[in-house]
Amino acid sequence: MPKRTEIELSPSHWQRLSQLAKRRKKSVSQLIADAVDQYLQREQQSDWEERKRRALAAVGRFPAAPDLAEKHDEYYTNREDTVYKNKRD
Repeated sequence: MPKRTEIELSPSHWQRLSQLAKRRKKSVSQLIADAVDQYLQREQQSDWEERKRRALAAVGRFPAAPDLAEKHDEYYTNREDTVYKNKRD
């Protein structure tokens, strides 16, 4: 269920939004809700871009076996075997 809120707009903003609402055949409230949706989507995209940037900055900063990419499955299988043996002991 939508939540109601109240905002104050300058006369200029109100006039411009009213004109735009008429052209688009929408209410001013719907235009504002659409603008909020767009803003939140941009923020979410911005958060994603920041996480991606940080992840890429970490690439190569930690030691790993030089053949890790080629032997990933073998290393992973050996790790699972080691973990399983430790749990049995």
